Amino acid sequence: MNQTGLYEKAMPIDMKLTDKLNLAKKHGFDYLQLSLDESPQRLERLDWSRNQKKELVDYMFDHQIRIGSLCCSANRKWPIGHPDQSVRETGIQVIKKAVDLAVDLGARNILTSGYDVYQQTKTPLSRENYIESLKECVNYAASKQVVLSIEVMDDEFAGSVTKILQIERSIQSPFLQVFPDLGNLTAWVGNQAGDELESGFKNITEIHFKDGRLVDPNSKLDSFRNVPYGEGDVDFDGLMKVLGRLNYTGPFVIEMWAHDAGYENEIAVAKHFLDGYLQKYHFDK
Repeated sequence: MNQTGLYEKAMPIDMKLTDKLNLAKKHGFDYLQLSLDESPQRLERLDWSRNQKKELVDYMFDHQIRIGSLCCSANRKWPIGHPDQSVRETGIQVIKKAVDLAVDLGARNILTSGYDVYQQTKTPLSRENYIESLKECVNYAASKQVVLSIEVMDDEFAGSVTKILQIERSIQSPFLQVFPDLGNLTAWVGNQAGDELESGFKNITEIHFKDGRLVDPNSKLDSFRNVPYGEGDVDFDGLMKVLGRLNYTGPFVIEMWAHDAGYENEIAVAKHFLDGYLQKYHFDK
């Protein structure tokens, strides 16, 4: 039976982390995906003390709910392909600290952002800088037995499984894998989402179960975020059937963002939507 996870940002940022864990469990999720973005509240987690981490681990054991993976999106601020070496070095340290945090919390996988640079001009040098920096991060993660997985992004640099596999061929490590996002994968015009999943199937660690819309050049962000389930362009029937045929037994993570007091109802609706497809294509067996 496939595990299911809930992205932390489905709940308000000021909500206690223990309450988020409880809410994930309440709605039938097996784990929480912890966010490490560039906000001060989340960045400080990279420097938690031993006692802070132990208290959280004890809580997870006592309440039978865990943090299964980390989403390290702070590299939007410090992209590891940036032309400024100091920016790259800061980005590398963010990922290394995320690896250390994953080890201490018992998380198995870290989603890394597939940005060479963020909202800047991409060049052959930014790509080479990214690969060089990523190799250093992967080597560190491998030494700690933690997997780094590049997400299919809202950025064309890593906008498909094919592009991520090309990056991975430059590094060649079992500790560097692929994290597809069904919404992002569908949104980029030209991607054959089913073929993409099949081509990188052996490298998939987790999947973001999210809707999306085909990219509109005038409003890209609207294609990748906050598309209500069932109202976008993702062919959930087709993609889940592909994954079922391939015998995908890994986890699905609901990725969504809380915007108002109705967030808990939105979580329940999303979980019901996911469960329907898990049952329909026999992932729940």
